[in-house]
Amino acid sequence: MVNVTMDQIIAFRNAGDIFADYKLPLKVAYKLNKLKKAIEVEGEFYSNKFQEIVDTYAKKDDNGQIVFSDDGNQIMIQDGKVEECNQALEDLQALTVEIDNCNLTIDDFGDDIECTPEDLEALMPFLN
Repeated sequence: MVNVTMDQIIAFRNAGDIFADYKLPLKVAYKLNKLKKAIEVEGEFYSNKFQEIVDTYAKKDDNGQIVFSDDGNQIMIQDGKVEECNQALEDLQALTVEIDNCNLTIDDFGDDIECTPEDLEALMPFLN
């Protein structure tokens, strides 16, 4: 088991299927699949809580729809609630959960696997 933050879980989830193009030994593929399933459970929790925060703090128009910035890239936050919203988001990202990392090690992947430093950074918290 390993303790990781929601931020680390989301980074791993956002990295996509890092090893999709590689044939891995059966035991490694099994461990990685178990890890991905555990991360999806926690990632779903994160997504639901994130949506609750958005629903609580987002500005809404007269029809109850969330208001976005002019460029459409940011959700507008209710006046006077920005700090409270930011704190709720920081608390969610910092939430620590315990994940079964299935005893994965960097050696499990062998020398033939290539990945970007960013992908490796997303995987590192889950390695023994």
